[in-house]
Order: sequence, then C-alpha cells, then structure tokens
Amino acid sequence: MEHRTPLAKSESSKLENTPAPRRDCQELWFALSREPWRTVVLVPADPGVSAVYIAGALGDVARWLREPPATIITMSDPLDYVTAIQLAPRVSPDEQGGPGREASASKIIVAVQPVVVEPLGLAVTRAADAVVLCIEKGHSRLASARRTIELIGRERIRGCIFVH
Repeated sequence: MEHRTPLAKSESSKLENTPAPRRDCQELWFALSREPWRTVVLVPADPGVSAVYIAGALGDVARWLREPPATIITMSDPLDYVTAIQLAPRVSPDEQGGPGREASASKIIVAVQPVVVEPLGLAVTRAADAVVLCIEKGHSRLASARRTIELIGRERIRGCIFVH
C-alpha cells in the first residue's frame, strides 16, 4: 500500500510551473462534487488496468483548485484481510461524520485493484462515499465491467472514466 503526501502550502505556489490536470479528470472532480463526499474509490473494470494515475490526477485537481490536500492511497498489491479491515474504517462515512459532512473537508482518494480479481476491494468500496469505474478503451471487456458493477452495486457508482 502506497501513501502519497500532499503538497505543503508553500509548494502550492509552484503550480504555475506544472501542467494542468487532464480535462477528463477535472470534469470527474466537478461531477463528484455535485454531492458531498470525502472518500472516493477508483475501481478498474479489468485485470491489467490501473487506477493509480487517475488517483494522482484527482489529487492534482484538488491542488489546482487550492482545496484541502487530498490523501491518495493506492492498493497495488493484492489486498489481504488485514489491509482491507484497516483501510475500510479510514474511508467510512460513519467514521468521518456521515454523508452530510462538509464537502470542503480533506479528501481521500483510493485506487484499488479490479474487484473481479480481488474481491476484498469491495470492503473498501462499501465503506466509501463514492465509487468511480475505470475503463481502458480497447482493453476493458464489457463482461468485466458489468460484473464489476454487479459486485459493487450500481447505486454506489458515481461515474466512469477512461484510463489512457
């Protein structure tokens, strides 16, 4: 499990020298912001697809908007029961003040492995406020995307993004 430390406020002035986050990631951020959230889980639809880049790009959007720093957690190795049990309370709305909490609170962005191959990631998706499905054009199979939606629950998914 990898944790990325957000930029300090003194470093945020260096934004002028860095490229803006991808447009689709900016659009995803604003789409997610239509409802209050503190935690979002990015779930690839297929094995071989990673959501880590999207997680980092969403963190960049938060920096560009000068929002409270986002904590990015990537689950690059297969989850084990201990990790899933430790991570789920960190992203749970109940632990963070419920779904009506202030939208400006610090965000947690979690990139998990595809739940079609690592079902323990479902413990994290069920504890989060929002889930985003990540699909790679030309790679993701429709059957895997459908199975991922079925496992997570259509009502939990707030959106979908193409991974390049």
